[in-house]
This record gives sequence, C-alpha cells and structure tokens, in this order.
Amino acid sequence: MKHEKYGTHFLVFFYDETGEMEDTFLSDKWQDDAEKEIRPYVEKELDDVLISKEMEEIADSEDWEKIQEEIGDHHQLLLVFDEGIGKELNIDPNKPASYKDYDVSPTIRITISRKKQDTDEDHFNEMINNLKKDKVLEHGNMIVEYISSKGVPLEDDEWHKKF
Repeated sequence: MKHEKYGTHFLVFFYDETGEMEDTFLSDKWQDDAEKEIRPYVEKELDDVLISKEMEEIADSEDWEKIQEEIGDHHQLLLVFDEGIGKELNIDPNKPASYKDYDVSPTIRITISRKKQDTDEDHFNEMINNLKKDKVLEHGNMIVEYISSKGVPLEDDEWHKKF
C-alpha cells in the first residue's frame, strides 16, 4: 500500500498469531522520516548515500547486474524500526507521532562499497555523537558492512555499535 498523504509504502497483512489485520505503516513512515534526517550526518562523514526510497526504484528491476550497475559505488543507508512498533507503543495510526517522541532504538545499517579504512570508526562515532547531540536519534544499533563493487561482502569487514 501507499499512504496518500505521506507517500509511505507499507504492508498490510493478516497476522495468524493475533487473528487480526495488521500493517507496517508507522514503522515504515518512521523509517522514511528518520532516513531523511540521518542522511546529512552520514553524507558528512561518507559522502553520497542512497536511502531506502531510492533503493526501491533501483530494485524494481529483476536483473541483478543492472541493479548493481545503478547502485554503483554509492553507499547505502537503511534504518529499520520493529514492524509492530505502533501497536507496541499504542500509537493511533491516524495521528502518527514522530519517532523522536518515543524512546526507540532502530537499527541503522550502512553499506559501504569499499574496504574498511583506519579512520572509519572515528567517522561513525562522530556521526553517532552528532545524532545524539542534535537529538535526531538518542538510541540505536549501527551496523556498517563493507562490500566489493560487485556487491559481495568483504570478509571480516563489519562494524557494530549500540548507542
């Protein structure tokens, strides 16, 4: 589905465990909002980055080589909130508050198309410090993955930090 007002793409599904219809609207809206806010911090430390909405357009193709060509050497940013966050926090989907109004810890995944560099950890810690200082995101789990230009993960080149 696509929310008419916000342009957010989300999933509506029947959840067998509860026997109810559920959706991912709030988590997907928060993802869109947070990625837009976090993007400048990532770009300050790493240069150009693609966010989920841009990746959706590229991934429409079923040709893996074409997808890799379009992504090229761009870094990728994906931020994920738990799909059930709206229900868990009892948020009215007709009044979707900001993720900043809640004590939430999304996962931030950054994929970098190159080998790990000695200065990277300093850049990521600076990014986290600025996100917290500017109250863009107080808590989270950052995962950085390094891949080759062909989209293959590089061995032992991953960085994690919970903040």
